[in-house]
Amino acid sequence: MRVAGIVAEYNPFHTGHLYLLNKVREELGEDTAIVVIMSGDFVQRGIPAISDRSSRACALLSSGADLVLELPFTFATGSADRFARGSILSLAKSTVVTDLFFGAEHDSLEDLLYIASLDPEADSGSEAGDLFHSRLEELQKEGRPYAAAWQEAFTAYLEARAETASEECPETTSSESCLDARHTTTTTTRFSSERLAAILKEPNNILAISYLRELKRCGSDIKPHLVHRENAYHEEGLKEDSFPSATALRKTILERYDTLTKPEFIRSLSDLLPFIPDTMLAEMLCQWNHETRPMGENDLIEAALPLLRASSSEKLAETAHMGPHLAGYLKGAIRNLHYDGNESVSVLFRKKAETRCFAYTRILRALSSLLVGQTAEDLTALTDPKYLRLLGFSEKGRTVLKAMRGQSELPILSRASDALHYAKDPAFARMDELDRISHDFWTSHARGTFEEDFKREVIQFKRGRIYR
Repeated sequence: MRVAGIVAEYNPFHTGHLYLLNKVREELGEDTAIVVIMSGDFVQRGIPAISDRSSRACALLSSGADLVLELPFTFATGSADRFARGSILSLAKSTVVTDLFFGAEHDSLEDLLYIASLDPEADSGSEAGDLFHSRLEELQKEGRPYAAAWQEAFTAYLEARAETASEECPETTSSESCLDARHTTTTTTRFSSERLAAILKEPNNILAISYLRELKRCGSDIKPHLVHRENAYHEEGLKEDSFPSATALRKTILERYDTLTKPEFIRSLSDLLPFIPDTMLAEMLCQWNHETRPMGENDLIEAALPLLRASSSEKLAETAHMGPHLAGYLKGAIRNLHYDGNESVSVLFRKKAETRCFAYTRILRALSSLLVGQTAEDLTALTDPKYLRLLGFSEKGRTVLKAMRGQSELPILSRASDALHYAKDPAFARMDELDRISHDFWTSHARGTFEEDFKREVIQFKRGRIYR
């Protein structure tokens, strides 16, 4: 049986995500099993998910997924490379996944594979590699955000590789090595600075490249499949006859929740059915009708501000994704932050904190790490996933799960108590601890509960019904 892997956040699950699920079986056949590794209660941007992991897992299983696993917090809230590493290693070490499906704005898998085949961070010692590292350091000292600095340094790296290949192998030379070098030159020149910048400015292209690079690094034989993302994924508003962006959906839902009465809010969401599958909308409505509220960036900022004020710059600098420069900057930025009653805390904070020197997503990741106590030392120690946390499975997924239990390179956790068997492994215990703390933050703020993990049952979808 072919087993397709998908990496996603589903914040929330929308029609564009459903399209990708359907595309898998359209390409590989109806018998294909789909394994999803999904962010838990915090997502890559560093903010709490709008609905909890269980409701999203239920919607996925009802919509065609067969097995849903949770990506640990330390990877789910990481940079593109860290997010990709945790996701791809989890799928590879499950040993059952044969194919990887992902979406990107760029429509050429060949282009993305070529960019992914280049690893400038590891290419030290060569002229192009040294240029990359020096240029990256120089741009960061100038105050450029890391992503923008990396993009410009990588462009310089490509151009240097092409120039070196041309100089070493003139047109009159026909050796095999020179033919390969000239191929490199030809391929590299396809990527003008403008074209490369256009590819690397799109977040899903960057993630796709990170997935492909990680597949290469870990020596996996999982076959990649690109699904071209079209229409209005990144539009701020919602447009009929186009796939929505998760950002626009979250903004619409949270604005209505803050301004409408509860009955008005519940009734107002029927117009989201063209954008959110009924399985996801039903799950969210059930939650919200039973006193669980939608979560978002504002909840993160409100909880993090007192910690920012109470911690010294030296202590903050130890937080993951923070560092001394960002810690000092944030302490100064919030010194004169005053709530005026006209704008949300998150809007006021962003106005004070956003700067060209630090990407705002990095700031949010640092704040989520501050909330759960993740340190810079944790990022160094927790480099690989230590387990596969099972959220749910379908009848077809049961077969996949049985195969995984027999051959997976990682232990499979069905309940919180399973982790106690591995408590002697410090990295395992710490990774699990961060997951539980982040889940407690979400449930305590969204519905006033904590330590739900010890009561959680694995979700099952059988005979067309959800059992939990």
